[in-house]
Amino acid sequence: MSQSIVACTIDADESSIVRMKSSTGEGRILSGYRSFPFGRTDIASPQGARLLKKLESFAAQWRGENMAVSVSHETLHPLPAYFSYNATPAARQEYSRIEATYFLENPDGHLCDAIAYSESGRDTAYEKDLLLFYSDACLKAVEKQFMENHPIIFKGSHILPLLYMNECCSEPQAIIEITGNYVMLLIANGGKISHFSYRPINNREEAEYFAIKELQEAPLAKEMVIQTAGTGIKRSLGKLVKKETGLEFAPLSLPESIAISGLKNANGLSLSAIKAIAAGLMALA
Repeated sequence: MSQSIVACTIDADESSIVRMKSSTGEGRILSGYRSFPFGRTDIASPQGARLLKKLESFAAQWRGENMAVSVSHETLHPLPAYFSYNATPAARQEYSRIEATYFLENPDGHLCDAIAYSESGRDTAYEKDLLLFYSDACLKAVEKQFMENHPIIFKGSHILPLLYMNECCSEPQAIIEITGNYVMLLIANGGKISHFSYRPINNREEAEYFAIKELQEAPLAKEMVIQTAGTGIKRSLGKLVKKETGLEFAPLSLPESIAISGLKNANGLSLSAIKAIAAGLMALA
C-alpha cells in the first residue's frame, strides 16, 4: 500500500515543505515541493503568525496526510549520557528530564532528542547517547499551526533527519554547519554519531576560529569530503577553512543511494529542502 508524507523544515532564514509518496521497492516520489524565503528568525518576529499561515496554506493541499516537522534551532545544549542496555524509553526520558533540571535555566521550555553514538557496542555494559536539548518555542508554534490539518508523526531537531540520511550511506559522513549562532561538526557512520562538537559563536572571527579548530582536531580521513550546511558559510570563509585544513568541501546533498523520482534537479535544492526530504524519508521508513 502506498504511503505519503508531508514534511516541513524550518531553518534560520528559510523554510521548505515537501510531499512524498512511497513507490515500488525502496523508491520514493517527490510530488510537491516549495521553499519560502523566511525561517526561524522571521517566525519569531511579530509577523510570525502570518508567515506560518503561508506554510499552512501550501501544506493544506494534502490535508489529512501525516506530517513530519523539523527545526534548526538557534541554540543547542548537548550533553553526553550513558544508559544501560536494558533501560526502557520511559526510564531514558525520565533521566533526560532530571538532567534538564540541573542543566538548563528553563527545563520545562525545552525538548530533548536522544541520539546514539556508534562507539556503543554490546561488549560494554552501557550505551553512550547524546542528549540534545533545545527550546520548544518555535517547534510548538509550527506544530500548533499544522496540527488541525495533519497528524504530526515526527517533530524534533534537524539532527535526526541528517543522521537518517547517513544511515542510507555505506560510508562515514561529515557535516559542518555554520550559522550566525554556532559552529557544529557532525561525523556519522551507519546513522549513529561517531563525533559531535558544538561551539556557540558571536561573530565571523569566532566562526572562522572554531570551524578550523574543530576540523583540525576531529578524527577525519584526509580523503573525506566535508558537507557544508548553514547560512553562515560564505565563499570567503570556505576558502579560508579549506586553506587552513587542507580538506575538501561540498554543499549538503542527498546520498546517491536514495532513489527519488519527480526530482528534476537535486543540485538545485535548497538546504532546508534537503533537510525536509530527509525528515520525510525518515518518517516513511
